[in-house]
Amino acid sequence: MPTPEELFLADTFVASELDRALAPFLDLLDADELAWMRETLAVELSEDAALQGLLLAAYPQTVEASGERLKPWFEREELSDSKKVG
Repeated sequence: MPTPEELFLADTFVASELDRALAPFLDLLDADELAWMRETLAVELSEDAALQGLLLAAYPQTVEASGERLKPWFEREELSDSKKVG
């Protein structure tokens, strides 16, 4: 089962926002330091309820064909291994 950080980083919107946050540091830090920053941000964002609220407010409101809004990773219910996520 994936960790909360792995689920978090698998979200396309979250990953793109992390990329934007790290962009100013691409020429300043090596790959290991950037990976550490990405992981640290992912852990903080995945564990902090206040930060999740801010992220939810910024999250694009995607609508499926059925009319239901797709939920961000942190609003989704845990699914068994037999069910697909998303």
